[in-house]
Amino acid sequence: MRIAIGSDQAGHAAKEQIAAKLVEAGHEVTDATLAVQPHSSADYAEQVAMLVLRHHAERGIIVTSRVVGASVAANRVPGIRAAACHDAHSAAVGAKAEGMNVLVLAMHSLQPDHAQEVVDAYLGASLAPVEVVGGLPPRRLQRVFSHVRENIAQELVVAELAQVVGMSQYYFSKLFKLSTGTTPHQYVMRQRVERAQEILRAGLTPLAEVATHVGFETQSHFTSVFRRLSGVTPKHYREIHQAAAPMDPSAQELNQQQKSARAA
Repeated sequence: MRIAIGSDQAGHAAKEQIAAKLVEAGHEVTDATLAVQPHSSADYAEQVAMLVLRHHAERGIIVTSRVVGASVAANRVPGIRAAACHDAHSAAVGAKAEGMNVLVLAMHSLQPDHAQEVVDAYLGASLAPVEVVGGLPPRRLQRVFSHVRENIAQELVVAELAQVVGMSQYYFSKLFKLSTGTTPHQYVMRQRVERAQEILRAGLTPLAEVATHVGFETQSHFTSVFRRLSGVTPKHYREIHQAAAPMDPSAQELNQQQKSARAA
């Protein structure tokens, strides 16, 4: 199963333990916390919810000391049913009967063995269908997501996205916001920044090249949008994440190739 997981700072250690167990069990795990800053309020919860909405993950798990705030943030995303569960029975019933596609675990009542029991019950239960009222039909929405992802380096205007699903710009914009809680332009900007974050975490590509790769015409515009959405500049973001974790061999090789190419 594809699972998105995220946490605040207090839940980081528990999240890592749960993620490791899930990987051992054969699940595909995406850490949504990598896309946000350590001291962001509840952005990690929104990121988990968005990964589920975009079908990048089938279910989400949030580990937090701010249960109410994280649940509210996740539930703002259309099609998301997030709730805090403290026992295995509630987690299983939440998934099977209520369509709970994001599980919220509270740090203050979390013991490692007990947390794993709750997670196992949640993932072991079938998921009831979640009806999204209003907005774009799921297939059309996924078509837009795919188009943005595949053309992130190009100019992406609302008229083009509306054309992808055969709708007028006016109705597309209205229904897209109903489906995602954000405008098409805001969504594209967020996707550009998330892709830039992946590149920044992976290597030492010059910032001007990163800006071009994710569709910004100038580095200054890239920096401005990145800082507004992430809370820090691209340079600072890279420093934070590369200092937090040693670079893996593939990233080191990529860096060496980039340096050699620039030197040539």
